[in-house]
Amino acid sequence: MHPNTGAVNSETELNVLVSTRKARMDDTLAIAQIHRNAFERQRNSETWVSATLAAEPRFYVFVLEVDSKVAGYIFWAQKSGFRPDPVLELDQIALRNAYRGKGHAETLIRESLEMVESELQHTGQALKAILVSTRYDNKAQRLYEKALGVRVVATIGDLYSAAEVIMLHKR
Repeated sequence: MHPNTGAVNSETELNVLVSTRKARMDDTLAIAQIHRNAFERQRNSETWVSATLAAEPRFYVFVLEVDSKVAGYIFWAQKSGFRPDPVLELDQIALRNAYRGKGHAETLIRESLEMVESELQHTGQALKAILVSTRYDNKAQRLYEKALGVRVVATIGDLYSAAEVIMLHKR
């Protein structure tokens, strides 16, 4: 982790600089563009992103930069209040199409989670569990299993646009 910015930097085999850092309000438009492209049924992307960014520490927002360009984002949410042992939900993650399938999502999940856990430790909190809710047919379930150790514990029929699975990992 970079001591001055809190960013985590790594280089891929092609010498491309990849870093994960906390999002800032000036990232709103870039994140909203990614959100709009990734979640076509959702509306008002700029308002959604701005509200989420403004809700820290209820929400933690991080971006993945590739060569200093915002390539993706992740929203983490503390569930059910500020507790000594919070449950953290991976609320939303998306990458620009050009960066999908290259391991960047796993990098973003792992590095941002490390930063969230560090922040929780500074407030005397210790993560109890990680929760993910996603469409039953979302191929990213394998990514969530690999990166977070979550497993499907429930399925809810016709919740949003289709059945939704609840994935959980207790620590």
